[in-house]
Amino acid sequence: MRWMHSTAALLFGAAFLLAEPVAAAGAGDVSAVKSAALPAAIEGTLSSMLGAMRGRDAAALDRTLAQGIEPQIVYYWGETVSGRDAILQWHREWFAETGWSIEPGPITHALVGADVAVVSATMRYIKSAERQFLILVSHELTREASGWKVARIQQTLLEGPE
Repeated sequence: MRWMHSTAALLFGAAFLLAEPVAAAGAGDVSAVKSAALPAAIEGTLSSMLGAMRGRDAAALDRTLAQGIEPQIVYYWGETVSGRDAILQWHREWFAETGWSIEPGPITHALVGADVAVVSATMRYIKSAERQFLILVSHELTREASGWKVARIQQTLLEGPE
């Protein structure tokens, strides 16, 4: 219930911040989520999540997920994965696949409140030269005692093969 009230307060009372777009970084550089408009702690969480995915590191990904509520990911093809264990298992299976990479794009917007935040950015998911997808990824974060954590991710396909 706290999450719903905080989200409502964020949506109706927080300032809208337009983050400056950032260029996609190289494969080892997770600074691509950096923006002057985002608090450093939120940048750190998103950079850690990107690093975990690029490094195919489920334990590092786990450290970015919310503890106080059940995290959830809604993928662009309609699949919803809820709960820490299910999310980590899904990612372990994805991490085992070879040949893919992800390249972060610009942050399109950020809405930051005292205890919740929404940050959206584009991401290019490259399965092969012929199979590339441009995805809008919206991260909903919550502030916990241990810092900002990702509570929910919603993906929207912007471009990609059928």
